[in-house]
This record gives sequence, C-alpha cells and structure tokens, in this order.
Amino acid sequence: MVDVERHFDRIRRGVWAGPNAAKPYVEWNDLSRVLTDLLKWARNTECCEKFDEVMYNSLKLLLKTANEDVQQKIDNLSTLTQRDVDIVTVTIIATANIVRLLRNSVVNIPRNQFLQVKTGLLDSILDCITFYHSVAMKCHRVKHKIPYSLAYTPLCIEVIRAALQLTCNLCVGNHAVQGAAWARLYPVMVATLLDSTDKQVKNFMCAVLFHCTAWVGSRPLDEILGSEEGKAIVRTCVGLCEQPNCLEWAQLFVEGLICVERFVDLFEICEANDHLAYTVIEVLSEKLSTTPTPSKKQLLGELESAVPVSTFLYLARLLARNRDHIIDLALGKEVAEGGLTARVLHLLADVTGLFDRYTRITNNTPFLECVVKILNDINSRKPIKFDQPKGEVDPDGTFAIRKELIRIITNMSCKNKLHQAKL
Repeated sequence: MVDVERHFDRIRRGVWAGPNAAKPYVEWNDLSRVLTDLLKWARNTECCEKFDEVMYNSLKLLLKTANEDVQQKIDNLSTLTQRDVDIVTVTIIATANIVRLLRNSVVNIPRNQFLQVKTGLLDSILDCITFYHSVAMKCHRVKHKIPYSLAYTPLCIEVIRAALQLTCNLCVGNHAVQGAAWARLYPVMVATLLDSTDKQVKNFMCAVLFHCTAWVGSRPLDEILGSEEGKAIVRTCVGLCEQPNCLEWAQLFVEGLICVERFVDLFEICEANDHLAYTVIEVLSEKLSTTPTPSKKQLLGELESAVPVSTFLYLARLLARNRDHIIDLALGKEVAEGGLTARVLHLLADVTGLFDRYTRITNNTPFLECVVKILNDINSRKPIKFDQPKGEVDPDGTFAIRKELIRIITNMSCKNKLHQAKL
C-alpha cells in the first residue's frame, strides 16, 4: 500500500531538497524509491487530482537541485570516486522518475497542465532536455578514457524521453506552451534530437513538431517551411517514416502538413530526393486508403475529415508536366523519375474513383483531356495487337500504364455526360 499522503508531505516540506536534506546518496536513493511508489499510484486519474501548486513547486526545486548536483560532478569526470559515480547514477534515476511523475500527472487533466505551466515547470523540463543532452554528449566523448561514463548515457536518454513526452502533453491545444517550447528547441535542439541514436527520442521530438505545426495559422509551421534549417528538419522527419524507423509520430507530422494544405511545400522540399518524394506520396496514399482511428481523429480534429483537394489538383498538374515520363515508361524506356511518376498516376487513379469526395478532380475536364492524349500517344507509338495467340500475351510496363490511364478515364466519365460526350 502506497502511503501517498506521507510521501506528498515529505516532498512538500523539502525533505530531499531543503536545508535539512540528508547526504546526497541517501537523499536521492530514498527519493527514487518514493517516486517509484508514486508512479504506480499516479496511474489513476483521481489520484492525480491531489497535485497542487505547492507540490509542483517542490518538484521543480527537486529538479533544479538534481541538475546542480549532476553538473557539479560531471564538471570533474576524471576525478570522480566510486562514491561520486554512485551518487550521479541515483541522482539521474531520481530525475527521470520526477519527470515521469510530472508526465503522468497531466494526462487528460487540464487543471494540472495549467498548474505546471503556471509554476514554471515547463522551463525546468526544457532545461532538463538541453542539460541531459549535453551530459550524454560529454560522457560519450570520454567513454574510452573514462569507461564508467558509459553508464550515464542511457540514463540521460531516459530523462530526455520522459521530458519530451511531458512537453507533448503540455503542448496539446495550448498555443502559448507550443510557442515557448518552439522558442527553446528550434532549430538547434530539434535537429540534434532528431539525429539521436534513440528511436523513441526521435519519435517524441516528432510529436512535439506535430503539436506545434498541425493547425492552420501556426507560426512554427511558417518558420519550418520557410527556412533552410526547417526544410532540413522536414526532410529528416520524412526519412523517419521509412524503414527501418517507421516512426508513428514522424508520419503523423507529415500527415499534419498535408491536412493544413501545405502538401505543395512539403513535396517541393523533398522533390530533389526521389526517395523522399516517393515516401511523401506513400504517406498520402496510406492516409487516403485507410480509415482513421479514433485516436488519430482526436489528434487531427476537423482536419482529419479529408485530404484537401488542392493536393490532388497539384498532383494532376505534376502528371501533366511529366507526361513524357509516362509515355517513355509505357514504351519500355528507362526514366530516372519514372517510379515516382508512375506512383502519382496510380494514386490519381484511386482518387478519381472517390466520386463523392473529390468532385473537383473527377469533373476536371482539362485533366481528362490530358490523360486521353497520353493514352492516344502511347497507342500510336505502340499499338495494341489483338491478333496474338492467347499464350503469347505477356503483360508488360505498357499494360500497367495503360491500365491506370484507362482507370482514370473510366472514373472521370462515370455519371458525367459531358465527359462521355467528349470521349
């Protein structure tokens, strides 16, 4: 049975961080055990309502004290005794548990989210992200000279993970918090954390990016799409949607950009790299073909209703510009960007079949005329032979390209008398 009231009282009175605190090792080791108990207890929403401003201020003081203790020891890594090594270890573990407790206390509890922001805990959490990243980097640099420093890197990563999760929780629907987090992390720490060796750190950094940019009128959205540093970050996030990472929040970040009608910017940022551009099209295709989960609907809100039609109008224009690629592919020629163009063709064939959702595409007569011209051009250069024996018919690239073109024509002519007459 967890003695919550006693634990809360000891934290509020500053037993571990006050003037009468015990020796460092005893202090942080004891606190870590208490926090482990509280973490089990804090899974219950009703229990989390016991947090108040005094409690949050006490936890903020504990974070500050822990960071100062670690800083003091890390500044003199080469002279640490075994006792010092143990103190640093238990202090970082206690810090990770403090951040986890703060993280758990705000899930779906707006009151606690407000109190954490009011007491200045957000700044302390962002300080932890920056500080423990610097500690991890310093320990990594000296790992060959000071082997015991290797133990600190995974512990620092645990703190950073929990701190990013907490930042995400505070960012949800709170534009002021988003602005504060963005000002502290962008662009240097965002790029640094996305380059981390830990997949979860990268994933939660993408989550922060999603919450800061996935809404119309977002200032961070304009910054990330309008600067070279931001474009590099976008390309990194698109790359994290691919194997072997396949990070959930990276894909949600890309979907968020699509939903706020910034697909054109996104595609043009990645267009120079065929691999990344193809990934963007794949994310778009998956979003189009799958039914959103309740959690995704909650995250994207009204934006989840449909992909903006402007996305597909842009792809239709892109296909028209690259019509020669389609013809060359159908004739069996090697085309550097052929795979991407063929994928766009297949996606547009799917979109034109969604008659009720994208009428501006299905009723787009110039696009239909362009597709018909491409098909006629292919047929004139490589006519279909109808007199071949059945066993000698071998579907090739021409067959696949013609199939998609005919599918678009069929979809756009269905229940459309104007298009039927033109055909």
